[in-house]
Amino acid sequence: MGITLLDTRGRGATDTAPGSDPGGLPAGGCSTPPRRAATRTISAPPVFVNGTEIMEEAIARELQHHPGEDVDTARAEAARALVIRHLLLERAHELALSPEPETDPLGRWESDEEALVRQVLEAEAHPAEPGPAEIDRVIAANPPPAALPLDAARRAVADRLRARAWLGASTRYVAGLARMARIEGLTLFAEDG
Repeated sequence: MGITLLDTRGRGATDTAPGSDPGGLPAGGCSTPPRRAATRTISAPPVFVNGTEIMEEAIARELQHHPGEDVDTARAEAARALVIRHLLLERAHELALSPEPETDPLGRWESDEEALVRQVLEAEAHPAEPGPAEIDRVIAANPPPAALPLDAARRAVADRLRARAWLGASTRYVAGLARMARIEGLTLFAEDG
């Protein structure tokens, strides 16, 4: 059994390993340093992308955004997200981009990393703009409520189709970056393994 994450509420480890006491501390005397806050399970190899290690502490912080059926699945999803971010930030560096943070409609600012990721995708992931025929097909298949003017329905459908197109273009773009990258310790996409 491997060490997974420490319980930050002070009750010890969520899983113990050989050589540790039930409180989750390493066996040994007072000179034994405390264990890191997050360590890999025995079955989880370290993750590298283009020779750079994705630190386990960063994976542990990202873990909160990726609930999974078990710790290993959630860890893999968190590591996958960090690998993708790393690839996009590497590309931003190659393109010599400078972060230009924007605010969203609620007034929240992007971080510099978020701005660089957005800028890379805007520069290199090119979604197809939805055409009038595609918008008409969607509206014909899903008629809007009678109270909604047709122009408003067309704008709403166009926005949804643009969002889908961006998701598809971004996914294809990241897959292309991943195919050119050297990723160790993680299967990035299901078809990779």
